[in-house]
Amino acid sequence: MGKAAGSEPQRTCIACRRGGDKHGFLRFVLSPDGVVTPDLEERLPGRGAYLCQAEGCLKQAAAKGLFGRAFKANQAVQGVQDLLDLLPRQMLHRITGYLSLATKAKATVSGGESVEKYLAGRHRTSLMLVAVDAAPASLEKLLGNATRQGVAVEKVLTKEQLGLALGKESDRSAVLITNDGFARSLQREIERFRNYLDKENGR
Repeated sequence: MGKAAGSEPQRTCIACRRGGDKHGFLRFVLSPDGVVTPDLEERLPGRGAYLCQAEGCLKQAAAKGLFGRAFKANQAVQGVQDLLDLLPRQMLHRITGYLSLATKAKATVSGGESVEKYLAGRHRTSLMLVAVDAAPASLEKLLGNATRQGVAVEKVLTKEQLGLALGKESDRSAVLITNDGFARSLQREIERFRNYLDKENGR
């Protein structure tokens, strides 16, 4: 689709045919050896095929051979079924990657006592990651403080995944992101991952 003056480039999902702003879609390219490859950073060269940020649309594209049509391939494209497992793993990897970078930049605070102390001091922060398998009772006070201070709370990683991303030897139940740039990047990646898992289709 074309680009209207002053607007973001428009794309159309090859599965459900929904159109919209480019940032709301997942881009795929065809590698030189004919393998369909996710391009989550949208930097890979070549013709792109777009899907809604929805697992249902990927399943539909795989079942109906829509990638081959989109790329106008003369022979069957490869790796399509692998995408059902590969894509969510890549999304998670990007989330943990940004968290690791934030930690190396000293832009995270982790561990229940440290997080509680940071929030109590009303230091500026906009995002808290909470482990999906953390005991609710153990985080009740932290969540209450975060809510009162307008801190966004996201739950997508396990305690083990948080600990590994932070480079810690033990699991972590909560971590604060103290840099707005890292917070925005993480929220963007988390939103895309959640959209993909939550939506049965792109409609």
